Amino acid sequence: MDTETPSTPAPQHLRLADGRRLAYAEYGGKDGPPVLYCHGFPSSHREARLLEPAARRLGVRLITLDRPGYGGSDACPERTLLDWADDCAAVLDRLGLARTALVGVSGGGPFALACAARIPERFTTCTLVCPLGPVYRTEVLAAMPGPARAALQLVRRAPRLGRLVYGPPVSDLLARWPTLIERIRDAAAPPIDRDLLAEPRIRTIMNTSLRDALGRGARGARRDIRLYTQPWGFDIADIDLPIDLWHGEIDGTVPVAHARWYAGHLRRCTPHILPGEGHFSLPVQQAETILTRLIERAAAAPPRPATPEIDGRPASP
Repeated sequence: MDTETPSTPAPQHLRLADGRRLAYAEYGGKDGPPVLYCHGFPSSHREARLLEPAARRLGVRLITLDRPGYGGSDACPERTLLDWADDCAAVLDRLGLARTALVGVSGGGPFALACAARIPERFTTCTLVCPLGPVYRTEVLAAMPGPARAALQLVRRAPRLGRLVYGPPVSDLLARWPTLIERIRDAAAPPIDRDLLAEPRIRTIMNTSLRDALGRGARGARRDIRLYTQPWGFDIADIDLPIDLWHGEIDGTVPVAHARWYAGHLRRCTPHILPGEGHFSLPVQQAETILTRLIERAAAAPPRPATPEIDGRPASP
């Protein structure tokens, strides 16, 4: 069993204005450059432990939240992608941080982009790592592997049926026996990912994150899928933060076609397509390179003025 140690601190909790409880944790250096980390799908704040060894070496302060319905964060059934930015702003306010760098990994990529769209003045720069693309768009969905494409289409076209398929008892089984999801991950993974996922430390982090994600049911995961498969509420082309995009060329989970789509549609995107890297090997084996580039760009970022309202709501002060 994974236990809480100095390197795996217990999460903190913040009571939001709407009464929800939001869980967050910090990893890496305590006083170093702050980086807000958006976890993948389905997962939790503990996923950031994959990058923790590199963060400690570099002194980076990783701040990571459980999205609503995951881990220690209360569900929010009607949340939108842009609402996630408000939750992140509340945690940054709690920590007294006016600005941080921003990173989104895999299914956390769309949520990082929502932050960049809604509250860009809170961030110096953004990094996307093997990010899921806007699968509500036909050409992006078509690039997904067959089983994943079918699952996303099911939720998009028949949300009630999706709730049955992704609700209990499936979520209960996956939370209790994460080895079932390991088989699903391995089915699409290239050898470099399968070897990495077999390492005890990596396996423990992945399985603990999955138990967090589904331990109180699948409401958070079901809402994420629904959000991925409908328009996101902002125009990607309007995002003006500088963005580094890292993707493995042999990624079997999120195809490299998604990275190429982003590179063609994000205004200030610098793509890094790495040969021989997969979906899981990339953020682990290239963590130091990714974080070094991120903090260098954050340090060089000029001050940003406040931006106008997005989606009818004022940006955070």
